[in-house]
Amino acid sequence: MIHALDFIDAENADWNDLENRMAQTVGDAPCPIETAFPEGSPPRAIAEETRGPGVELLVIGPARYNSIGDYFLGTAVDYVLRDTDCPCLVVKKRARTPYGHIVAGTDFSAASAYAIIEAAKLFPDVPVHIVHAWQVPFQAFQHDRYVAEEIEADESERLVKFVDDLKSRAPNLKNTTHRLVRGGVHEALTSESQAHDNDPASTLVVVGSHGTSGFRQAALGSVTSELLRTLSSDILVVNTKKADS
Repeated sequence: MIHALDFIDAENADWNDLENRMAQTVGDAPCPIETAFPEGSPPRAIAEETRGPGVELLVIGPARYNSIGDYFLGTAVDYVLRDTDCPCLVVKKRARTPYGHIVAGTDFSAASAYAIIEAAKLFPDVPVHIVHAWQVPFQAFQHDRYVAEEIEADESERLVKFVDDLKSRAPNLKNTTHRLVRGGVHEALTSESQAHDNDPASTLVVVGSHGTSGFRQAALGSVTSELLRTLSSDILVVNTKKADS
């Protein structure tokens, strides 16, 4: 459990009181709990704390961190995602049930494959649904139907090959489903995450931190920022620096 304090708050902190408040927050946890109170700018302090040994997942939620209104689902989360090597699970609401579905975006890159495999390792019993968004380049000038049909056929073939390769690399992905969606990345992930369950809390959306085409921004830029603001589902952002090129 991490509670970051800026330098002024840390200087005047009652550490025993902080420990007691953390214990009250956790309640009767089913596992041992360790607490950390890093000092400094909260986003930087949190990112630095995750670099310690044994950290496998950072779980974060929407919260206001300082007096100037810097909300976590904004510049702060962007900083944490940029500076944290472990996967980050952004939780929107209090958990009531286990995740029922994982919806993962792909651009066919090694980075997106890595993100999906890592997500499946973290949640091995949750079925995975892979989504690829496609669009016609220069659509305003491409009015012939055959152009869209050729692009769709090519993208569909690539998606099937991508999913088959994932299944061969990760046995727990053997029941993975997939869908090709015409449109933008944000629209595709939003529609697919909403289509899988009436309860958004049961769906987990997965994106990787690096990729190509539309998904290049999916963890560190406009797409994820928009997803974080608009999706009711939780979002797992997997740092893909270790992905094979």
